[in-house]
Amino acid sequence: MVETIVPVVHGTRTWLLSLALFTAGAVATAGLLGLALGAALPAGGATVAAAVAVFALLEAAAELGLVRLPLPQMRRQVPERWRERYPQPLTALLYGAGLGFGFATYLPVATLPVAAVGVAALAGPASGAAVLAAFGLGRGVALAVATARVRSHEQATARIEWMARLAGRRRLRLANAAALGLLGSVLAMGAASGVAQASGKIDLGPQPVADPSAGTGVLAFDRINSDGSLTGVVRYNGTFTDLPGMTPDVSGTSVVVDTGPAFEILDYTTMTVLQTLPLKGRDPALSGKWLVYRRVKNARRQIILFNLHTGTASVIAHSRLRTDLGPPDISYPRVVYHRTTASSSSITVYRIDRKSSRSPRTTRIDSYFNPSIDGTSVVYIRQTLQGMQVEVLNLTTSRSRAIYSVNKGSGRFLWTTAIFAGRRYFTVYNSTTSSIHRG
Repeated sequence: MVETIVPVVHGTRTWLLSLALFTAGAVATAGLLGLALGAALPAGGATVAAAVAVFALLEAAAELGLVRLPLPQMRRQVPERWRERYPQPLTALLYGAGLGFGFATYLPVATLPVAAVGVAALAGPASGAAVLAAFGLGRGVALAVATARVRSHEQATARIEWMARLAGRRRLRLANAAALGLLGSVLAMGAASGVAQASGKIDLGPQPVADPSAGTGVLAFDRINSDGSLTGVVRYNGTFTDLPGMTPDVSGTSVVVDTGPAFEILDYTTMTVLQTLPLKGRDPALSGKWLVYRRVKNARRQIILFNLHTGTASVIAHSRLRTDLGPPDISYPRVVYHRTTASSSSITVYRIDRKSSRSPRTTRIDSYFNPSIDGTSVVYIRQTLQGMQVEVLNLTTSRSRAIYSVNKGSGRFLWTTAIFAGRRYFTVYNSTTSSIHRG
């Protein structure tokens, strides 16, 4: 194949065009492969990381000759008849498309299978497409290096033989084994840490619970009663105390609950009512002098920011009724909530001090919901075709990672979240019960 895409065969201009088309074909099919793998494989979570770690370590052992593992490949070259049947630029495009797919030809080392499966499974379709598209680009760069300044068929043949000898050298296999071993070890440690963090179910009694909110030495939540009603509960100093409302949210030594006709703010250390607010809405959240909640008014969904000191309120977000404007959470100066329409889903952050909003996470494929915030850390639920994940987003770096996941068909689902001092809380439920976990 390389002998046909060299300047000496058809001239420099045709070589450059062929090189560009080869690279375009390789990038396109490699990107599509990453997208397909990302959509097909379960995304994120400690279990997936552990599986990829095992795969990488096994392939590292195979590179060292310790075990024998077949690679997913077709041990054949690209068809030579293409260069006889088609013009060279079209032949180059077809060669690039075939080699960009990767597994349709001979693989000298196991790097591609591990990278393809690992990135697609751990990071999802978009990242899988980006990383494997870079692999396709690498195919094009390698071809450019192999064919540049070739002036004779003999020189082209010599370069191919040199590249073949290089691919077969033991040093390359040892280096590849070391890289795969290091990758597997890092993923294994991360998976072990992720399982340890995300597998902590909190013992809150025999009844189903949901809607966590945490503070220093305190955890508030909803107890789901046998008739389906909710009762807010606060656990402080090991003692469980019922609250006069539901959907509690903690700030300092205060907790706000929705009593139905009003919001009440209590000091949970003494259970003294500090303030009663006759506000119409639901899902209140508290941070210092600021209260945020959502309501429906004038056929619009609204998120309201209320100043407890001045008694003034402002609408910081609104939407039509067919748009899901989720329950807000607040950690001054930020308010976070989800917005889901028929075409997209996003995590939106509103800055109280700047009176501005931005959406650090938006998707047209998955669904985001029930975010909570503490400082610059946001925990939220992501729903994909493969299942659901608890994701943690760093607003400073814009990086997000999964700390817990449930697979589609497992019968388990994820719901409400909370975050405080680096600890994440989330609700896991099934058809019969629900519990709160800490990660």
